[in-house]
Amino acid sequence: MSEDLRTEDHTCEDPIDNSQEINQECIRYFRETPGFHRLLAAIKEKYRSLGTLGGKIHLSNLKSEEKSALTGLLRRDYSRHSHAEIQVSAVLAALNNTKFQGVDFQEVLAGYWGEELISKKEELSIYNQQREEYFSRLAERLPSKAAGWLRETLVKKDNAYKTLITRYEQDPDGLSKDLEVVGAAVAQLPCLAGKKMQLPIFSSQLTADPHFFDRTMPARYLFIYALVHIFDEQKPTNAFTEAELLYKAGLFSTEIANYTISCGLLGYINENEIHQGWLGFYRSGESLQVSVENLSRLERVISPCGLVFVMENPAVFSALAERWNKKFVSSLPLVCVNGQVNLATFALLEMLVASGALLYYSGDFDPEGLLIADRLKKRFDEKLLLWRYSVADYRNSLSVQRLTAERLKQLQRLEDQSLKKVGAAMAEAKYAGYQEVLVAELWKDVQSLMPK
Repeated sequence: MSEDLRTEDHTCEDPIDNSQEINQECIRYFRETPGFHRLLAAIKEKYRSLGTLGGKIHLSNLKSEEKSALTGLLRRDYSRHSHAEIQVSAVLAALNNTKFQGVDFQEVLAGYWGEELISKKEELSIYNQQREEYFSRLAERLPSKAAGWLRETLVKKDNAYKTLITRYEQDPDGLSKDLEVVGAAVAQLPCLAGKKMQLPIFSSQLTADPHFFDRTMPARYLFIYALVHIFDEQKPTNAFTEAELLYKAGLFSTEIANYTISCGLLGYINENEIHQGWLGFYRSGESLQVSVENLSRLERVISPCGLVFVMENPAVFSALAERWNKKFVSSLPLVCVNGQVNLATFALLEMLVASGALLYYSGDFDPEGLLIADRLKKRFDEKLLLWRYSVADYRNSLSVQRLTAERLKQLQRLEDQSLKKVGAAMAEAKYAGYQEVLVAELWKDVQSLMPK
């Protein structure tokens, strides 16, 4: 080691008296002498792990200046070594035999790196305390429902917990702003006033930004999580279930094709006034295409006879409506699912059930069709009757289309017991059956069920 660190007899002949001066001199020495940087980095990391100056450090692929520096400080020849294992206590003892005797090595490390030395345990404790204070202050500023959601989420570590923590670490200011808007949104949901509103309009009223709750915006996820908590629902797994949750809150979006087809129904704009457009289509017996937005402007939708026949297939829907119109003056109450139940269809069916209607549902005999029936039955329970869904009906509707193993696997998701029986027969036969084949039977049923 250079002569300015040790005297010729290796004793401290001229020690520095002031401890701060000793520390500063030692810091300068380590900064100006090549070969010590990796040693000090390893000691710092060991301190972070242990919370104290101790343990053993490992240095590999030693450079020539590192070998020289270690040899001079530790009084051991490292010139032929490619790596070194060094006790931190040996470094402290070696320094005590130099003019830096009595140096505060922890202060030296802090000065060398230009930052306070904090162990990982201390760092975590400080982080947790700061995070707790951040969310506590934030919860105090939020309306009660949003504050309750936030506090419960942080305690249970579920719902939006991971999203909240990630956002806190990446953008705490942005998170605060988003949560304050979510809090205001939760307190002003249209459903609280019995209303429906487009999501972009709702967003613009809160923030002057119609895109604030768009699918790509971070606030959207927080808002959805808050609604999950408030309505005690499961987290949406796809765009449709997310749209359902928003609709429950009185919000809808034009992002999804939310249209459904019906006939023989009447929409009311208030308790006693029928919507003239709906009345015109009802009187003519024609089908009517309506959107979620159309439905949001109605107070209720009814079936004058109290029954509604819900069809999966548009061709069957049209066939029954046409036969009825040729034979009867009144309109046949029908709704067409058109192969998938979208938000508009769900909204219409819920309004009908709310007005006291009984639903009859008939669809195709393939895995996808059975799953639609299963989903509707689960949703509406005794308010929906499965129509022509027996094993015998399935066998009478068989086609020549063979079902693949992949499609048949979907039958395992069925929950309704009667549909499970049909699913078992389908899994055995491995062929699809279609609603069009049963039109004659469905027509007989309609004539029998409709009030005379």
